Amino acid sequence: MIKLNVWGGAGEHGRSAYLLSGSRFRLLLDCGVKKEGAGQYPLIDPEIVPQLDAVLLSHAHEDHSVAIPLLYKMGYQGEVWTTRETREQLGTYFRAWRSNMERAGYVIPYDETDEQRIRYRFLENEAERGHWFEIIPGVAAIWGRSGHLAGSVWFGLEMEGKRVLYSGDYTSESMLLEDDDVADGFRWADLNRHSRVGVVPAPVQSLQDMSNFNAPNVKTDANSEQVSEMVLGQAMGQILVDQSAYAQTLAATGSTGSETALGSSALLHSNILTEQMHRRESIEAMASMTDSSQVKLDLAIVDAAYGTDQDTQVDKLQQLESAISSTLARGGKVLLPMPAVGRGQEIILWAQQCFQDVPMIVEQKLVDGMTQLHRVPYWLRTEERIGEVSPADSIDHFLSGEGWAKTSTEEERLQLLEQHHASLWFVPDGMMQSSLARWYYEKWASDEKNLILLTGHVAAGTFADELLKNSEEYGECEVSKLRYKVHQGWRDVEQMLGRISARHTVLVHTDLAETERLRQGLLDEGSSAEADIHALSPGDELFF
Repeated sequence: MIKLNVWGGAGEHGRSAYLLSGSRFRLLLDCGVKKEGAGQYPLIDPEIVPQLDAVLLSHAHEDHSVAIPLLYKMGYQGEVWTTRETREQLGTYFRAWRSNMERAGYVIPYDETDEQRIRYRFLENEAERGHWFEIIPGVAAIWGRSGHLAGSVWFGLEMEGKRVLYSGDYTSESMLLEDDDVADGFRWADLNRHSRVGVVPAPVQSLQDMSNFNAPNVKTDANSEQVSEMVLGQAMGQILVDQSAYAQTLAATGSTGSETALGSSALLHSNILTEQMHRRESIEAMASMTDSSQVKLDLAIVDAAYGTDQDTQVDKLQQLESAISSTLARGGKVLLPMPAVGRGQEIILWAQQCFQDVPMIVEQKLVDGMTQLHRVPYWLRTEERIGEVSPADSIDHFLSGEGWAKTSTEEERLQLLEQHHASLWFVPDGMMQSSLARWYYEKWASDEKNLILLTGHVAAGTFADELLKNSEEYGECEVSKLRYKVHQGWRDVEQMLGRISARHTVLVHTDLAETERLRQGLLDEGSSAEADIHALSPGDELFF
């Protein structure tokens, strides 16, 4: 039997931290903070911390990562499993958290030396997505992209005869970032395990490369014949490439006339034929699967941050377009505070397509975030979702500098404010805690035509929260919140649960009342008739 301890993240937004304890191991999934007041840290048991075998980190956002140094302060000696991209982002988030706390006069319960003691282990070095690998003896894991942030992942775990999914922060509706279907992830990993023993996976740049058996990308549906035809066609194309490569190698080695060359060629031929057989067997098995073949799990910890919200991303974008258009029509400026990396880049590219004749000003830190995305095409979608171009091409076009202005100094800001009236302004800091965000507010506040548009979570006690609740006490401009989806709502959770069959599902990442409403709605609709759906709180535990 395995026990789940909620140290944070269920029944609340923030400080995600989930402890899994078996008879021979202890794993921690994420370790973040709630961005309220002095910061609310997970309910960490200091006696357990030195006994942790591993920490798995889904992504770099503060509510999943910023309490990890505290573990090392408390005596953790192990490693943090994550992606290279997440590791590169963490320094920025650690610095921002420290700066915000110091500015507010609060003390962080760890110091920079604890941050420097973190020992990272990179998932990409260990296994391609969609392949089982061993984290510690007796515990196997797989991973896939979660679509939430460049570098963000979900985890699948196998231990002591139990199977667990931790979705991390997940969305399938990002305009820029690719997501790997969790159900297909488990299927591919099982097929890889049984049919490719001893075969080293080749790296891929596109999720469409099905023949290499890296992470899943085929979203299977009821039309299994269509899926089979597509997958097998791609696989046979790869087999023909392999045969061509074999023929060239045979010709090159055979020209020497040596027995060694002929022996090597025969061995190569045998290996290629064996590999082709494994490929075809596994691809045929995958192609035969449809949505009706659910993946069996014992526990699923599922991102349900938007609770009972049933809107799609298309719905959200229509709402955003309407609000922005209304402000521009009355001659107002729109201020859009964004995280330095994440949804900001997506909304910037969308706005550039949607409001092509409107002046757009972007702060340097958000441009830096766009440059980061440009360097990591592995995390991007390949299909067109913004206008009629691919995400990579949209980023290239933006970074060319056409159709927008960059600002990084007060002199530049003041000049552009004087130059433009109806315009779009993108600034870092989604909760408006920084001095820069407040400087912008002062410039917006006195004009009722202006709009401050918040598009993500707003933590209680932040300046953005105060503006939403009592904007008239601060100024004349309009303050509104319209969500851009980077998490899952009702229908997204329902879809995920329709593709997996978990004996226990724990809904996480929103307040307890909303979690309970979603839980009851899913049960009323029969979304999980044979399983238990849980609305837990920090401090709760679950045996499975």
